[in-house]
Amino acid sequence: MRPISLLRGAFTLACAVFVLLPLLVVVVASVSTDHVLTGVPSGFTLEWVRTALAYEPFRIGVQYSLQVAAIATALSLLLGVPAAYAIARLDVPGAGLLRTVFVAPLSLPRVVTGFSFFVLYASLLPSAYGTVGGVAFAHTLLLLPFVVSLVGAGLAGLDPALEEAARDLGASPVATFFRVTLPQIRTSLVISAVFAFLTSFDEVDTSVFLMPADVTTLPVAIFLRLEQNQDPTTSAVSSLMIVASLAVAALAALGVRGSGLAGSRNSSGEGRP
Repeated sequence: MRPISLLRGAFTLACAVFVLLPLLVVVVASVSTDHVLTGVPSGFTLEWVRTALAYEPFRIGVQYSLQVAAIATALSLLLGVPAAYAIARLDVPGAGLLRTVFVAPLSLPRVVTGFSFFVLYASLLPSAYGTVGGVAFAHTLLLLPFVVSLVGAGLAGLDPALEEAARDLGASPVATFFRVTLPQIRTSLVISAVFAFLTSFDEVDTSVFLMPADVTTLPVAIFLRLEQNQDPTTSAVSSLMIVASLAVAALAALGVRGSGLAGSRNSSGEGRP
């Protein structure tokens, strides 16, 4: 079995290098003195990072992106959690079709989704174009498949007998959901929220159709900057986004572990919160 283990480890390492190496190149380019990174940097500087932090469109984009991501995450959870529960627990007619409807946005290219919302806003809701709410609503459609899938996975691992016991003891369905079901799937909720927030914050293809050039999200501001100037400033702001994303994910993981949200398993294999 040792050769198989070594082969598995080598394959895992190769996949990690394949995924992380491009990110490392971006980070190195953001602190290199070279305008174009073609090999080993000739020196290191923080000038590009300072330029990125002082660039006004990036600063506006951060504020805009945070607002859009927060609203889109909240909406996706408010809609996705009940939908996942209905599909997993309730005897809803056409549950399979309902699951397909929620997953369907994943089959559409983001560019097609963005253009469709642009046509919708331009023809029926012109006041929504370029607004935080308009962009957040479009992002919610993109986030729902992930929320429904992740929360559904959490519900699949939850013993229905716990909910049945609560109802047998006199708890209403609503009280059972909030006092028994939600605490048991809180890890899935945290993961869904973090994943939805980061996905919305990083969205480009859909957002570029839904806002004017002077007020954009940060990823769109980076895209527009690349069209005008290809200096390492874009690498610097991309590096800051990478670091911020890793920090958010790490804090969420530490919060889950520190608060005991992940739960533990006793010797009999049953989970306890």
